[in-house]
Amino acid sequence: MDILSFNFFLYGICGLWRPIEWSSKYSKILYGVFTCVTTYLVLFLVFIQLMDLILVIDNVEDFATNITFLISCTIIIFKIVTAITRRDKILNLIERLQKKPCIAYNEEENNIQIKFDRLIRSYSINYASMASVSCTGVVVGGLLNSLLKHQLPFRGWVPYDYTTPLLFGITLIQELTGMVFCTIINVATETTVLGFCLQICAQLEILKHRLHRMVKEAVQISSSSGISSDDASNETGRLSEHILHHLCIIRLAKMLNNIFSQVIFVQFFGSILVICSSLFHLTSHMTIADVSSLIIFTLCMFVQIFVYCWAGNEVMFQSAGLSDTVYQMNWILMPVNKQKDLLMIMKRSTRPIKFTSSFLVSLSLESYGNLLKASYSAFNLLQQS
Repeated sequence: MDILSFNFFLYGICGLWRPIEWSSKYSKILYGVFTCVTTYLVLFLVFIQLMDLILVIDNVEDFATNITFLISCTIIIFKIVTAITRRDKILNLIERLQKKPCIAYNEEENNIQIKFDRLIRSYSINYASMASVSCTGVVVGGLLNSLLKHQLPFRGWVPYDYTTPLLFGITLIQELTGMVFCTIINVATETTVLGFCLQICAQLEILKHRLHRMVKEAVQISSSSGISSDDASNETGRLSEHILHHLCIIRLAKMLNNIFSQVIFVQFFGSILVICSSLFHLTSHMTIADVSSLIIFTLCMFVQIFVYCWAGNEVMFQSAGLSDTVYQMNWILMPVNKQKDLLMIMKRSTRPIKFTSSFLVSLSLESYGNLLKASYSAFNLLQQS
């Protein structure tokens, strides 16, 4: 799998993406067990936080701390379900990107594809590195806290007495391992959505290049002494292919939106609750260690939702710019029937490609600004209550 290989490698090491080569019966069973272990560890974190919220917590400060972590883990459950249940749809999306008309036809188009592939890999590695630093800080801090104070890294209610060394060690390993898997799943999901969005941007860039080249060649043919019927039919066929390519890009965007729409919806509204509760918790009296860890967690949440919004905004910007690209060509020198075909592309491009979930969420930088405003409003509401 050449497309988004690093991103699906991250999915693979946390048990959510079995390599295609592992097609034997025993490899499927073993990887299925690994998937169950990963899912159990995340569900364990959700369970102990939820039961602590129901049975133990009796003040606002502890509630704000608990609900932040609980919502984040619940969002990860949605990401796990999406990756497992929609594997076939994701594979179908990858196959379409590797077939005509999406594959590169010449060296120039191949260079465009390579440029975006390198961009995706660079962004994914940088994002993974940032998340790894944050996760390492949490794990090391949790270990030190456990050794010095004999406390678990994350507050939670467990249905047994973990004061004995054996049960304490088992619970500690479950919490820290679950935290590591949560981080990897988050990185894998965000970078996969980002990668597919940039792949769609690459297809739009390739389409623009093909249209430029077609118009340039058509002008050269029309300015020559004679135009054969074969040349005219070839140009008409090429323009039809470009229109089909544009429609294919739109279908790919719809497929991607259908796959991750629920994750986008949950991530957006979960982020609002997490950010405002984290900000509210930061205003209370806490130790320096608590403040530093919560600040890192809040910043990661800001970056996490920004990745979604920036990726969607790039697709929207590239798709809207297609009409300007067509208009700036020498379309006046082309035959009337081809001008009409180009007008169809321009008219469709006036409605840019948008990634949405219901009528409330739209991935764009404007939506990111609205999310920050909503989080600040909710934070003020909590302070006044």
